[in-house]
Amino acid sequence: MIRISLFILLISTINLSISQNQDEKVIKDIFDNVLLSDEAYNNLEYLCEKAPGRLLGYDESLIAINYMKDYFESLGADTVFLQEFKTPAWKCYNTAVSILTGENEIKLRADALGPSPSTQPEGLLAKVIEVQGLEELKALKQENIEGNIVFFNRPVDLRKVNTFRVYGGGVDQRYRGPAVAAELGAAGVLVRSVGTAIDTFPHTGSTGFKDKKIPCAAISTIDADILSESLSGEKDLKVKLVIDAEDFEEITTYNLIADLRGSEFPDEFIVVGGHIDSWFNSPGAHDDGIGCVQSADVMRIFKELGLKNKRTLRVIMFMDEELYQSGAKAYVKYTETNGIKNYLALEADAGGFTPEGFMVDASDSIVANISGYKPLLEPYGIHYIKKGGSGVDIGPLKKFGVPLMGYRTDSQRYMDLHHSANDSFDKVHIRELQLGSGNMAAIIYLIDKHGL
Repeated sequence: MIRISLFILLISTINLSISQNQDEKVIKDIFDNVLLSDEAYNNLEYLCEKAPGRLLGYDESLIAINYMKDYFESLGADTVFLQEFKTPAWKCYNTAVSILTGENEIKLRADALGPSPSTQPEGLLAKVIEVQGLEELKALKQENIEGNIVFFNRPVDLRKVNTFRVYGGGVDQRYRGPAVAAELGAAGVLVRSVGTAIDTFPHTGSTGFKDKKIPCAAISTIDADILSESLSGEKDLKVKLVIDAEDFEEITTYNLIADLRGSEFPDEFIVVGGHIDSWFNSPGAHDDGIGCVQSADVMRIFKELGLKNKRTLRVIMFMDEELYQSGAKAYVKYTETNGIKNYLALEADAGGFTPEGFMVDASDSIVANISGYKPLLEPYGIHYIKKGGSGVDIGPLKKFGVPLMGYRTDSQRYMDLHHSANDSFDKVHIRELQLGSGNMAAIIYLIDKHGL
């Protein structure tokens, strides 16, 4: 009996070793392929140069969607389709901010927050009340706020190592500040850009209005310092804010979905994707053009290497992550209506810098199983696979019990670029992009082959 048990253990060990060796070979093949391919890099260049400012409702968003649709068709995807849905939208046509002191005018670099309303065509001219955050604003008498422009100027805390935490600690001024100021009677809001660099690039983003909307814009960190210094010398100076923007009650737009049919479990879908939209002021290289082209590259790798995926590989280019997350909601509705079984979802929306790891939002047992693949991916830059959040677009799938994953890269440069004109194609290194594609393809290959 002991001999039989030892024999079974020996056979199991041999089989495990053979399987691991096979996995190592396939993963090496994946990286040999991706490090010699510039297709994803070229696709990203097109998105950034030919379709910058791909915000929901802009023509550029449809140019991008149709370009990637053509690309998937050229790859030979089994199914490629535009998932149509209707959603509100918002456009910004112009933003201008200037300090008026006597006869002098100092122009500040600014971009409207979404979905800011317009000012009157002649603009809003008002005194400025500088505060260091929401609590300081709430402590002021309402009579000191009414009719004025509130200027939120608390810098981010650069002592945090992960810049997503830096951003998280400062974004309340942008997201909640305008709504609070509106409730207290402010006529408008300026916000110090939420970013890690001291530069001249305004960083826009969404703001969460309740009932009352007031014009609001982000100014660059350098311009925020200029305004603050000007206020210290002249408390009664006025700022002119001009915003030309428009709300749309309903438009028609699309997610892009491409499938590579599974050989054994075609009705089980492994989803990988990013969001195709970017802010109106931004080429959207790292946020999130790179996540889209890396996701598409996963399909290219599977096709070129002849990897026979058991489950259907579904690549999704989500529309409208930035403003209303309507694309994510539309895919949830599509899932419910059609009884789609999403086996796993992986999102790439944390920049395309040097690979660091994967976060897994799933049960402890699934996290443990997936983290077991780390030794296979360590040679290619993956230092952790651990429990944590995934991404905005796939997050709503959690209610169906779908295991979720998020690809993570080095964050140090990301918030220098985020939501700004500085997030351009030249900020992307081709090898960092390639390593991301390779690691995403490798982890999907392993999960598809061995299961959760």
